[in-house]
Amino acid sequence: MPTTTSPIGMPDSLTVRSEAAAAVGAELLSAGMASYRVRWAMSRTARALGLDSFTAIVTYTDITATATLHGRYRTRLTQPRHVGVDVDRLHRTQRFVEALPDDGTTAAEVHAALAALRARGPLHGRVTNALAAGFACAAFAVLNQAGPLEAVAAGIAATVGQAARRTAQLRAWNHLLTTVIGAVVAACCYLLAVGGAGAAGWATGDLMGGHLAAVLFLVPGFPMITGLLDLVRADYSAGLQRLTYAALIILAAASAAWTVSLAVGVEPVVAEPLGLSPPVLLAVRAAATFVGVLGFALIFNSPWLIALTAAAVSLLANSGRFLLTEAGVPIQVATLAATVLVGLLAYAVARTRHVPRTAISVPAVVIMVPGYAMYSAFTLVNAGQAAAAATLTLDALQTIIGAAFGLALAHLATSPAWRRVEQPR
Repeated sequence: MPTTTSPIGMPDSLTVRSEAAAAVGAELLSAGMASYRVRWAMSRTARALGLDSFTAIVTYTDITATATLHGRYRTRLTQPRHVGVDVDRLHRTQRFVEALPDDGTTAAEVHAALAALRARGPLHGRVTNALAAGFACAAFAVLNQAGPLEAVAAGIAATVGQAARRTAQLRAWNHLLTTVIGAVVAACCYLLAVGGAGAAGWATGDLMGGHLAAVLFLVPGFPMITGLLDLVRADYSAGLQRLTYAALIILAAASAAWTVSLAVGVEPVVAEPLGLSPPVLLAVRAAATFVGVLGFALIFNSPWLIALTAAAVSLLANSGRFLLTEAGVPIQVATLAATVLVGLLAYAVARTRHVPRTAISVPAVVIMVPGYAMYSAFTLVNAGQAAAAATLTLDALQTIIGAAFGLALAHLATSPAWRRVEQPR
């Protein structure tokens, strides 16, 4: 087996090579990649570095890996400094790993490439990031049958809330704290917006139908979906940790929004149907889906082309989901069918454009996650309506499971690696 060498001619040791392979995994894990793809990338890098084998256990925040070379082995624990979602880094890191030669790569070259990727920084500035959240939540409000004024108020509130959350994130604050900050700011801004509209005489009646939509930019769609996919792959440690994190974020956001409404003395309500004809309603929902997914994709730091592709994929799949539900198909089954389509289309895009499937599929599916129902269930629990809250929670969980299984079926249909029990080595 060839021996890789550093630029100054010294052979890379087992320690140096294993650290480089683990650094690739840490980069992908910190950007939100599912555990199976993290292990695949590390194994691919280890082969390019000339290691005999590289096996790893990947959780949501840790990588424990053992590398072997010429009968020697080394086990190391790697922890990313920060775990979040960054589709641009996922995309570029995966492209780098796919382009590695079968052998002859040095650890210094791997570290230099990763440093260059980290130096790029976010693709979208704070203003774009905040506006993306605003448009996404306004679209969510429309999908949940809120009126135009409520959708505008939700969009304004989410924009300000995401700006506050982003400011806290850039200071590397605790995730739960940044979630509470974003939810409190968004909920307060929504109440101010609808209160101001009422005081100005622009609208009358109850305008609380979009209150919960204003905090839907906090739905942890990426860890929720990838966590369920990890469970399907039998990566139980990673899957359960991701889902626990997602549940805590949802509880933090719901608690903050409910506390604000309680302090002010108002209650979120379910928006009344808009009364549109079926063709017009379908067109409105399709447009809202496109805008909402585009907004979420930009929040995830997706390049514009990937974000637009995810939005187009979701427009087709979610429109089909609405047609199925209008025909009497249960929402869980309709969601399963829609996410199978998302997974197949994401596979086709990934094959032709060399992008991670999750970069397309997760933003496209997030719009189908019943975040509104989950937040509403929390509000009902605190209002003493336990039975209604339990029903709403069960419906939401079944829909989420249907979405994850739909993506999993698409993976199983198109990926031989998903159909096998063996792990990448």
